[in-house]
Amino acid sequence: MADDVLGNSSLASFDFCVIGSGAGGASAAWVLARAGHSVLVLEAGHNPFPGLDDPAGLRPPLHSNDELKSAVRGWIAQDALLEPRVFRQDTTTAGDLFGDVNNLPKAVGGAFQHADCKTPRFNEVDFTLKSTMETLVGTTPGLVVPGFGADAGSANFADWPFGYDDLEPFYVEAETLYGVQGEQGDNVYESRRSAPYPMPPGVPMYLALRLADGARKTTLPGVGPLAPHSYPAAIASRFWGDPPNERPPCVDCGLCSGFGCPNHAKGSPAVTALRQALLTGRCQLRFDAHAIRLRNTGSHVTGVDYVDGDGNVQTATAGRYILAASAIESARLCLASLTPASAVLGNSSGQVGQNLMFHFQTNVNGFAAERVHGQRGRAVTHGLSDFRGVLPGGKAIRVLTDGSGNKTVAMGGICEFGASQGLPISEDGSTYALSALAAIVRARRGQRLKNAMRDLPLGQHLFGLTMQAEDAPQRTNCVDLDGRYRDVFGQPVARITYANHAYEKSARQFYVPYMKQVVANAGGTRVFLTPVDPLFVGPPSSRHVMGTLRMGTSPADSVTDPTGRFWDVDNLYACDGSVFPTSSGYNPTLTIIAVALKIAHGLA
Repeated sequence: MADDVLGNSSLASFDFCVIGSGAGGASAAWVLARAGHSVLVLEAGHNPFPGLDDPAGLRPPLHSNDELKSAVRGWIAQDALLEPRVFRQDTTTAGDLFGDVNNLPKAVGGAFQHADCKTPRFNEVDFTLKSTMETLVGTTPGLVVPGFGADAGSANFADWPFGYDDLEPFYVEAETLYGVQGEQGDNVYESRRSAPYPMPPGVPMYLALRLADGARKTTLPGVGPLAPHSYPAAIASRFWGDPPNERPPCVDCGLCSGFGCPNHAKGSPAVTALRQALLTGRCQLRFDAHAIRLRNTGSHVTGVDYVDGDGNVQTATAGRYILAASAIESARLCLASLTPASAVLGNSSGQVGQNLMFHFQTNVNGFAAERVHGQRGRAVTHGLSDFRGVLPGGKAIRVLTDGSGNKTVAMGGICEFGASQGLPISEDGSTYALSALAAIVRARRGQRLKNAMRDLPLGQHLFGLTMQAEDAPQRTNCVDLDGRYRDVFGQPVARITYANHAYEKSARQFYVPYMKQVVANAGGTRVFLTPVDPLFVGPPSSRHVMGTLRMGTSPADSVTDPTGRFWDVDNLYACDGSVFPTSSGYNPTLTIIAVALKIAHGLA
């Protein structure tokens, strides 16, 4: 399959085999190849980046501002007909097939290429959340926090096996490698930095300035006016990198979130870490290579079987193996890899696939009388961190007072200021086509309907906030295999069991009124809470997927150790979001990259 190979195709033996070429896998490959190791990267998807290994420079990608290609036909998406997933809320049912169960893009460079590349760091307290919260509850009379103490329920919180100070140098390395824009000191809740952002923020979006003004007019009791800030993102605001890896600044072309970048301004893992790994001559990438199982002796991996682009099963071998296929797929691969004793590989703790976390997204929107031009910019240029629930500096948890005068803690998350990107087919067109809105369509026939479509009420007038709130880890929220259904590769499909905990529900309930105030103070009318998660009994809306191969300090209650190595397997590691013990309330990709860099440097 020479057409499916990039990098040094002559490499025949490998020190490391990395499964997945996204944020974690590409970052690990970059560290290991630069350190002199031979690295094989297996990617299940196709390649949107022709000539990614061309030393002369980056060639134009196959990405474009094409709504049909990306938003309708899902050019880099996992095809739910060929690779379905099952969803259920609890174990009382077997679950049902859903068209989309938190599917992520499947292509060289992973999911980050289709995002708007937001890269906030986690807070310092996030790494010791369990012990900090337990101390706070124990020393604050009357304070009750769902998920802790007598109200723990099914929550399974754990501290990370290392702290913010241990990860901070790798945050700096990640921001430099991927080219992050931001403004130091702009976010009062950000934890300490040892270096400024590599680039200043780009041009602010009009809708973001409107919402930022609305936020400053909104007061959180006991805290004061909200403090909006520029949103850090791995999108170049100026030329970044040395030839032959130089990337141009963003031109704010629109169609950013959900679309690949047509000019490489986005810091996709493909055009940053992965490309640089390939140029070392010590890295080989095989794409259209779908891993299906890890061959093993029980305590040692001997190879990985994968299906190539022609549908043939191949086996790759290496000295050590690194899972970086995303939290769901990495866990699924372990579940499909039985030991000679018919046990799940690496599962002595019984927690492989468990503690699955997303972000409990809360969307509050309103309509502006004028167009807000959501397509003119990077999708999100500003946000606010007041609803994360920490004190300035992010070292401590904030205690608030609710409407009844009771002390409370509300650990929500960062809010993105956003709007529709003006997609006439997949947003306004689809909405008008829904039978539930037949009355609206009947009232707007002919020229009236044409005028409504031109005006794009959703595509041009809808704007608001999205809160990325922390999920409580629960062992009952998990990934397993559903033997009733098989995918196009003949493998049992992943089944997701997931239900929200009172921990995140209470945070949403606390912050929604203030989110609505922000939108109203920004001039929004008909402000509403988008009823995605609470009313639709289906998968959560978030694409932030974490947990399932939790790292920790003991093999009794974690799957991997602080270095990312499986406790039970001497040559198997994980370095994607699966190793996260908690999910924080910030976009996870930068932390995935930083953790992968930390793990890979340890290996190197």
